[in-house]
Amino acid sequence: MKITHTIIAICLLAPLLAMADSHQSIKSTATGEVISNITARGTGGTSPFDGEVDQKSDLEDLVKLAWGDGWLGLHRGHSPIEEVLKAFLGINHRQMHVLMEDHELNLAKTCEYFGFKPENLVESLTASFVPLIKQGVENGVITAGEVKAWTERVRVEFRRRVYWEG
Repeated sequence: MKITHTIIAICLLAPLLAMADSHQSIKSTATGEVISNITARGTGGTSPFDGEVDQKSDLEDLVKLAWGDGWLGLHRGHSPIEEVLKAFLGINHRQMHVLMEDHELNLAKTCEYFGFKPENLVESLTASFVPLIKQGVENGVITAGEVKAWTERVRVEFRRRVYWEG
């Protein structure tokens, strides 16, 4: 009978212990350097952005998207920027959830967990939106001189998102 109880206890406790320890097995394959050669998808999840900047409201949607959706927890909905996050952090989607949901790390603390500067993530995310902002120039929505201002608006929102603590 003792053996049966021991086996049942192990079966019940093993998943809890694995979850508590799960972050310790997560290793990054990234360097933490700014990534500037990835364009964010910008669509997916609850993103209002349709994938192309062909009207001024699309730029406003990009700014909103940079901030994310607060009701989605610390990661604020990362589907539209997932490829950038995976490349910068060097971990997969599931591992992001372990760190951010199970261990309550925001993006800045996730960066620091791996020894990366959070500002490099801010710059990587911002750089991933620049090609989308420049679509606005190509499509006659804004002038080339307005790209810097829109980029800065996006950067401000990504910074808020990276450091947001809920």
